[in-house]
Amino acid sequence: MIVAVPVNAQERVYHDNPCTSPMFAIFEITGDRQEIRYRHTLTRLNPWAKYDGVMLKDPHMKSCTCEEQLMRNPHHISEHYGLLEAIGQCDILIVDNYCLNTLFTMKNVGINLHKIPPFLKKPSEAIEHFAVSSEIAAHLRCVHPA
Repeated sequence: MIVAVPVNAQERVYHDNPCTSPMFAIFEITGDRQEIRYRHTLTRLNPWAKYDGVMLKDPHMKSCTCEEQLMRNPHHISEHYGLLEAIGQCDILIVDNYCLNTLFTMKNVGINLHKIPPFLKKPSEAIEHFAVSSEIAAHLRCVHPA
């Protein structure tokens, strides 16, 4: 399973809308239901950061408070698909906050969202939270880095 975590420039968990995140830490999770292993495979730049996109500069995007008119704008909706350049091969996107367009975009391409609490700071903590709180933890005894 491939999992993405939005991170800031210091590679700490980014808690605002993932569309405005500077980067994404990509993890591979392996193992069975008793022992889960994870490893950081790479960090990818958000395409909106790479191309100096307006998504990163708009405070409404960052806080997930788009006006209703903007939320229905086909051009704005399509902007959310830009993330797929960075996380398109992922199965799960771990997030704290997200807008409805992000939710619908990820669902349309088969990427599930996993919500985490705001106090998690390290991507590894977000991965461990996902492993412990999801259905893969039915008989979990151990979660650790590979």
